[in-house]
Amino acid sequence: MGGNNRGKVVKVTKAIMQEVADRLAQGENLVEITQDNHELPSYRAITAAVVRDPELYEIYRMGRVMQSEWHIDRINGLAMSPLPTHHADGTPCDSRWLGAEIQRRRLEVDTLKWTLARQQPNGIRDRKEDAPQAASITISWDSGSSEVKANDG
Repeated sequence: MGGNNRGKVVKVTKAIMQEVADRLAQGENLVEITQDNHELPSYRAITAAVVRDPELYEIYRMGRVMQSEWHIDRINGLAMSPLPTHHADGTPCDSRWLGAEIQRRRLEVDTLKWTLARQQPNGIRDRKEDAPQAASITISWDSGSSEVKANDG
């Protein structure tokens, strides 16, 4: 089942899926989670289990919903944090470096926004009734007629 765990077969259990979901909720991505811990199943084993088992899917889905909340907070943090005035070594930041930092933040925000739009289309409760709905407007006149006449005044 696992490709990252050095030949050891690791079964995807509810406890393992909860650990994965908790780490997703802390902003990690599934590739990182499965690559850095050789006690967890592989990426493919996790995704196969999610497809196969409705109970594991629910745990995973909630981890992804909470990850979206983390993305929202990360986007706000990137946008609102002031630009540094000095590097870690104490040297002042020049305008070219600051421009590069702004572009880096824009790229990160755009990537997170793109991901967020796909992860959480139905809000934090992940319910379709919470998603924005298309609305229609009907205009009618007193008599209910659709005939419109211009008056010369």
